[in-house]
Amino acid sequence: MGVARRQRGSVVGFGVAAACFVMVMALPAFTAGARFIDNAVFSKVYGLFVTGTTLVPLLAWRGTRASRRPRYVQVAWLPWLYLTAHGVLYSHDRGSGNLLVLIAGWGFFVFGGTIGMYFLGWELWGKTEGESIAADGDDSPAST
Repeated sequence: MGVARRQRGSVVGFGVAAACFVMVMALPAFTAGARFIDNAVFSKVYGLFVTGTTLVPLLAWRGTRASRRPRYVQVAWLPWLYLTAHGVLYSHDRGSGNLLVLIAGWGFFVFGGTIGMYFLGWELWGKTEGESIAADGDDSPAST
């Protein structure tokens, strides 16, 4: 019986996209928190909360349950809704953009980012040992 091996760099693309998504969401989180909350400590805590909310689809795969495969809708609807509203309020306060365009833009951006987090969590923690062996078995290009 072979040991499950993952090809080197097979999740790097998901990781880069996830890191960029978290950084882009952290920027309005920390700047908007400082603008809307006068207390410096609470504004930083708010920034950490919003940044942590972006990680919910990624962290949904962690755990010890037998069936760790959550559906996307079960995991990411609340972060998607909250982060979209946060981005729209942040952007609308800064300029004269059309509200519908802002909702569509932030909605698609957050949807794409949470999908990336979901797939990164699947690649890191979602596969069982049997699925990993079948996907990255001894006949993979990395093993030759």
